[in-house]
Amino acid sequence: MSVPLKLIYNEDPTKNIDCEVRKNIVRPIVTYNNISKSYGDLQVLKNIDLEIAPGEKVALIGPSGSGKTTLARLLMTLEEPTSGTIEVEGEMLWHQRVNDKLIKANEKHLHQVRGNIGMVFQHFNLFPHMTILRNVMEAPRNVLGLSKEEAKERAVKMLEQVGLSSKIDAYPAQLSGGQKQRVAIARALVMRPKVMLFDEPTSALDPELVGEVLEVIKAIASEGEMAMLLITHEMDFAKDVADRILFFDQGRIIEQGPPKKIFNNPESERLQTFLSRFNRH
Repeated sequence: MSVPLKLIYNEDPTKNIDCEVRKNIVRPIVTYNNISKSYGDLQVLKNIDLEIAPGEKVALIGPSGSGKTTLARLLMTLEEPTSGTIEVEGEMLWHQRVNDKLIKANEKHLHQVRGNIGMVFQHFNLFPHMTILRNVMEAPRNVLGLSKEEAKERAVKMLEQVGLSSKIDAYPAQLSGGQKQRVAIARALVMRPKVMLFDEPTSALDPELVGEVLEVIKAIASEGEMAMLLITHEMDFAKDVADRILFFDQGRIIEQGPPKKIFNNPESERLQTFLSRFNRH
């Protein structure tokens, strides 16, 4: 399936610059500083340092339970870090600076800073009692304060771009899993975020529906100017889309680099073992 996707964002004068060079001249849009996360005695993230440049596409790979999803949930403020700080466009997410001291951020601050971040989950989380159009319109109306007409216009355009213009009056129960996930993508994109998080967006789909969703995400990656953090077990997809691959294991970034290096010349034994499971199929 080919989905023409043209997203309108502010023109970025550095968009044609090599990704590694770009990171050195442009302030990161997301910065994790010495981030750790524990649940009781279980430490799922261990002293993570990570910068994501504007427009950069970063794929997280690794075994289940390695901490990948937790990293994304911290950025969406669905989980709170145990220690460390996160910055979005140079502004603290979980903290505020008052009289040169860092204090815990209030809800207003969290809401403001996370406003530039969108996320697509494994499960679609659509409102079953609303049409597809209303599902996509709700956040622009209630969060951005757009008028009904403005929200509808924006939602219709986005549903057209993910190939679902014929389904705007349908309800979630009338759609396939792949179509539901494309609605979820449209719902996130309609907010025009600067950072998009994809948490295993195809893991809940039947195999024959995976391709249609990956095609939409590839189109977003190639046409949009937003940064993307992609958590995936689809290795070929990660190769095609990402500027940089991070290999996670036991709460740490074990290895990172461009796709060619990670997949053709893995350095660590853990990454070699992980990739060998996919190479056998």
